[in-house]
Amino acid sequence: MEYIFTIAIVGLVAYSMLKKFNPQATLITAGLFLLAYASLSGINPVLPDGQTQGALFFDLWQKFTEITNTRLGKVGLTLVSIAGVSTYLNHIGASQALVKATSRPVMAVKNPYILLILVLLFVSIMYVFITGATSLSLLLMGTLYPVLRNAGVSAKTAVATIVIPTAWEYGPGQINAVIGANTINVEIMDFVVHHQTIFQALLLLIIPVVNIVWQRYCDRKDGYNPADDRGKYLEKLEQEHDNTDVVPGFYALLPVLPFVFLFGFSSMVMESITMTIPIAMMSTITICVLIEAIRFRSVQRAFNNFEAWLKGTGMIFASVLTLMIAAEYFSAGLTNIGAINALISNAKSFDLGPAGIVIVFSGFILLTAFITGSGNAPVMAFIPIVPQIATNFGVNPLLPLLPILFAAGIGRTMSPVAGVIITVAGMSDLTPIDVVKRTCVPMLSSMVVVLVMAVIQYS
Repeated sequence: MEYIFTIAIVGLVAYSMLKKFNPQATLITAGLFLLAYASLSGINPVLPDGQTQGALFFDLWQKFTEITNTRLGKVGLTLVSIAGVSTYLNHIGASQALVKATSRPVMAVKNPYILLILVLLFVSIMYVFITGATSLSLLLMGTLYPVLRNAGVSAKTAVATIVIPTAWEYGPGQINAVIGANTINVEIMDFVVHHQTIFQALLLLIIPVVNIVWQRYCDRKDGYNPADDRGKYLEKLEQEHDNTDVVPGFYALLPVLPFVFLFGFSSMVMESITMTIPIAMMSTITICVLIEAIRFRSVQRAFNNFEAWLKGTGMIFASVLTLMIAAEYFSAGLTNIGAINALISNAKSFDLGPAGIVIVFSGFILLTAFITGSGNAPVMAFIPIVPQIATNFGVNPLLPLLPILFAAGIGRTMSPVAGVIITVAGMSDLTPIDVVKRTCVPMLSSMVVVLVMAVIQYS
C-alpha cells in the first residue's frame, strides 16, 4: 500500500511542478504526507526513539527544523556568501567591466554555440578543484553567465551548459570517487588517472556535440535567435548601473578574485594556507570595499554599496535555500516510507548477466538521484554491494562501479529538486523544470556513453 501512496505523492509533486505551483509549499506538503504516513503505518517513526516531541504533528515540524539547521550549517554560509559577492560585484559595475573586457574575443566567435564546447571544457577543469556542484555553478553564474549571455547564448542554454559538467564527478577531491576507490581497495589517484580519465575524456569528446545540437534545437523551438540578442546583456548591465559612474577597466579583475584565492591557496599550489569558499568570498568583498573607499575617497559610499551584498544574501536565502530545504524534507519522507530501500531491494532481485545488472543498477541509482536530488545518498546506499556483484558474476568490480558513480551525478543533474538546479534556476529567473529540460538529453547521452565504455573496457 505504501508503494501506491508513494507513487501517488510523487506523481502529484511532478504534476504540481509542471503546473508551476509554489515549489517550496509543494515539496514541504509532500514531505509531511510521506513522513506522517510512514509513522502512522508503523514503517518508520518521524524521529528516532527518545527524541519525539510527544505528538506526531510537532514531530513533523521538528524534523523540518533539524533539516533546516543541518542544511544551513553545511551549505548556507557558502551559498549566501557567493550570492552576496555576485550581487555586490554587479552593483559596483565589476560584472559590466568583465563583460566589456571579454566582449571583443568572445563576440569574435560568430556562432555562439561554438562557445559551448569551451564552456564544458572549462567547467570540467574547474570542477576538479572546486568540487561542490552548487557552489561552482553559483560562482560561474556571476562570472561566466553574463559573458555567455552577451555573446548571444540564451539563458536556458547558458545555464544548462554551466551545470552539465558538474554531473561528471571526476577527480581526487570528489566524495563519490573517494568512496568508490575505497570500496574496491584502489588508491584514489590510481583510480582517477587509470580508470576515470578515459571516461571523462570520452564524455568531453562526445557530449559537447550532443549539447550543441540539443540546445540549438531547443532554442529554435522557443523562437530564440542568438543574433537578435548579441550585445544586449551588456546594455542591460549598463542600465542597471549608474550611468554617471565610469567603471575603471581593472574592475574586470574583481570577479576573478575568488578563483585566484581558491586556486592559489589550494593543495595543488600552496598548502600552508587553508582556503574555503566563504573565506574566499569575504576576502574578495573586503578588497572590493577597500578599493571603492579609495576610489571615491569615501568610506560611507563604500559601506552604502555593501547594501547590495545584503540584498544578494537575502535573495539566495528566500529563493534557493528554502527550496533546497523543502527538497531535502521531501527526500526524508521518501526515505522514511521505504521508497529508497525498495529500489535497492528490487535491483538486487533481478537475475541478469553482468552487463544487464550494471544497466539495471545504474538505472536505479539514476532514478534515486533524480527523485531525491542527491548525488551522494544513492552512491552510499549502493556502493557496499559492488564487491558482491563482482564476486557473484565473476566480473571486474570496475564494471559496475564506474557506471554507478556517474549515474548518481547524471541523475542529480536531471532532477528539478537538486540543489545545483534550484540554484542556477533562481539566479537566472528560470524554473528548475526549464533547466532540466535542457540538461536531460546531454545527461542521458552521458549515461549511454559511460555504460557502453564500461562494458567495452571491463566486461
